[in-house]
Amino acid sequence: MLSLFVHYKSAPDEQLMERVRLVSDEKAFNELYRRYARLLQGFFFRRLGGDEQLAADLLQDTFLRVWQSPASNSDSGLFRTWLFTIAYNLCKNIYRSNEHEQAYLESLPTDEPIEEDTTPVQLDKAAFDQALQQELARLNETQQMLFELRFTQEMTVPEIAAIIGIPEGTVKSRLHTLTNYLRLKLKDNEE
Repeated sequence: MLSLFVHYKSAPDEQLMERVRLVSDEKAFNELYRRYARLLQGFFFRRLGGDEQLAADLLQDTFLRVWQSPASNSDSGLFRTWLFTIAYNLCKNIYRSNEHEQAYLESLPTDEPIEEDTTPVQLDKAAFDQALQQELARLNETQQMLFELRFTQEMTVPEIAAIIGIPEGTVKSRLHTLTNYLRLKLKDNEE
């Protein structure tokens, strides 16, 4: 049963989405927007090469889809996972529309293991950050998205698997490959 009284600021995302789905509650929708707009804006900005206008457009497109199709979330569970699935799919559509589809498919990472070096590394933070950004820019879109979801958005492996639509084992394998690759590339930044 839907409660008449809701403390919007403290209500869980799923309860707010339920109100949007059942009674088109604008206050619940506005609270979800308040919670996630800035996070998604940054996500789109980073994924789409710093294009502020495109990031703003996709942010609005994402929340328009949330408002227009709230029933789509009813079976998926966590609102955050559903929201980032929408965002991920919008990014994929942009990549494809910009004729990146072929390059995207050719650049999918292999699941081949990279030899692991367990030597501790000491780095200058500024140099490390700069080197990390350079290495991230060299990655393909899928690897960048994986890094973004795991390390910037701090999502779990099951959440990432649901968003990208691949098995959890594949996510783990690709994360392992990616982190080992970055570790080897960034090893040159030792003090």
